[in-house]
Amino acid sequence: MAVSSYLPDVAGGVVVACAFADQAAASGAIDLLRSSGVRQQDVSVIARDGGLAERIAGDRAWTPARNANGLLRRLLPGSRLPSELRTRYRDALAAGRIVVVAAVDGQPADTVAALFAQAKGDRIEQWWQTPADLFAPPESGGPF
Repeated sequence: MAVSSYLPDVAGGVVVACAFADQAAASGAIDLLRSSGVRQQDVSVIARDGGLAERIAGDRAWTPARNANGLLRRLLPGSRLPSELRTRYRDALAAGRIVVVAAVDGQPADTVAALFAQAKGDRIEQWWQTPADLFAPPESGGPF
């Protein structure tokens, strides 16, 4: 089943990301994003511990590991993250922080950034992300 995305598969789109110190803060940010109309497939949770990211995301967000098969995930942990994200949040992830990334869909990037600030996150950044295995695949309604 193909679902048309608001972003072209080839071009990518604007994303906003933020780092959180703990699970409760990251979970609160996801709740805030979802209550503001951000779709589940437009939110991705990244953590050094993939199990932690999965627990935080639950059925409310996506994790990049869901796009990889089990063997690839074990052989190349973290390698599927876009280089832009790795560059911006490498030290935060290494320190055990949780990064939540939202693809901008129907709301200005500044609005999503304000929601992250309201959730008490830090290192809020916006950039143009080329298509990546960061979000749900297009056939699931994902942005890229």
